Amino acid sequence: MSDVVYPEELVYFIENIRPYQLHEVGNDKWLESHEMIIKLSQQAILEAATHREESVKEHLILREKLKILIHEAYCILLWKTKILPQILEIDPNPEATFLIYTVFFHEGSVISLLETALFHQNGCASLKESSVDLVDYCAQAIAQLIGLVSMGYHENETNIDVDESILTEMDRQKRDMLYKIGMRCISILNYLADNMDALPCSATRRMVTTHDIPWLLADLLSFCPWYRKTSKGIQKFIEDKWTTVTGEDVTKVVKHEAQTWFCLRQILCNPSLMETYEMNDSRQKRLGQCQGLLHDTLLDQLPPLIELKHFLCTLSMGGGNNHQSSKKKSNLILEELPEIKENLIKEAKQNGGYHVIAQNQSDTFLTTSKEKIYSLAQRLNSAYNTDLLAEMEANEESLSSVGKINDEKKCRICKKQAEKKCSKCKTIFYCSRQCQLDDWPSHKKKCITLETTTKTTETAD
Repeated sequence: MSDVVYPEELVYFIENIRPYQLHEVGNDKWLESHEMIIKLSQQAILEAATHREESVKEHLILREKLKILIHEAYCILLWKTKILPQILEIDPNPEATFLIYTVFFHEGSVISLLETALFHQNGCASLKESSVDLVDYCAQAIAQLIGLVSMGYHENETNIDVDESILTEMDRQKRDMLYKIGMRCISILNYLADNMDALPCSATRRMVTTHDIPWLLADLLSFCPWYRKTSKGIQKFIEDKWTTVTGEDVTKVVKHEAQTWFCLRQILCNPSLMETYEMNDSRQKRLGQCQGLLHDTLLDQLPPLIELKHFLCTLSMGGGNNHQSSKKKSNLILEELPEIKENLIKEAKQNGGYHVIAQNQSDTFLTTSKEKIYSLAQRLNSAYNTDLLAEMEANEESLSSVGKINDEKKCRICKKQAEKKCSKCKTIFYCSRQCQLDDWPSHKKKCITLETTTKTTETAD
């Protein structure tokens, strides 16, 4: 398999990763950086999957770029919550949403790159004081993941409305990305817990004292965000997509489930860490509920969890009192505090505040210029070409086949004669609404590009 980033490009790409401020999101320099990060993320995944020398990871660590990636993740997090709502107040029905989707995707790509780099101990060690910020970010992302599932995210995702408004579609895209980021943060938190000796004390204390990660993990195991029931049957989140499972695969442990269990084990079975964790009655009860989830089928697949089950059994029989009685009085401790988010907020205030930034960025994100929209669509299509290739192969067609489909006027799904078109891109034909609904999960990501291409062609004509 060929490289996404060639060796002569690798160092240049990584050297050009720099921290951006909120007012810079979406400009030309930011887009250049976004394209580089996309390709680096793909290259890092490729190197890890093919068991090759992980050049991307090594260069990121050598040049101390992991802290910048954490900065970028926080930058987009703040932009989504503080800037985007004010931009949409200016125009709640934007002409094109390419760039907004791109900002969402940027955060996901940054976290993907971090996940790959932190698999190794030297990656975790290189974080230094920025690990405190990363723990905060992961805790928030996992809490949002639990919130999504508790509010019926899984059930809603099985009922996609092809006629939904732009704002509804944007909200769904944002929730999709929140879900994927939350799942990746499970992996990152597990890597951090597995390499706690390489982290500063402030980061480990923040795990158990500030965010109560053991309780958060217990909630994750209760809500099972990697599992859902649909009309197609039982599905599990495997390799970043939902896969229908049957037979023995139903009871097979998936990656994120195993990582959640191992992360909980690493924390609870670490005596030095548990010295700062007050095992009160509510925590004892909440963690004790995990004991019933450690059934024989799970333990057969993950034998190291036997130690965790023993701990939880001891806890349920009053063992938690031993931790409480041996807990020493808290002494004054000097520790690192998270800085990245606070610095971003301070910088935003110096640039006029969120409202001024939103006003200044409205021309970029709410442009009505057909030429700019088409140019941006071409640029992003080129940047995401590797991602689209797999979809094109799966669907056995590419964007160049649109004309042929138009001429034949055949339903994309059942191949019957069809008169109705997709209401967004106006190029794909369907014989019925049911066929359109069935095809929407695979068609939606190409629909945006097709829609813009069609509109631009009509304007030119």
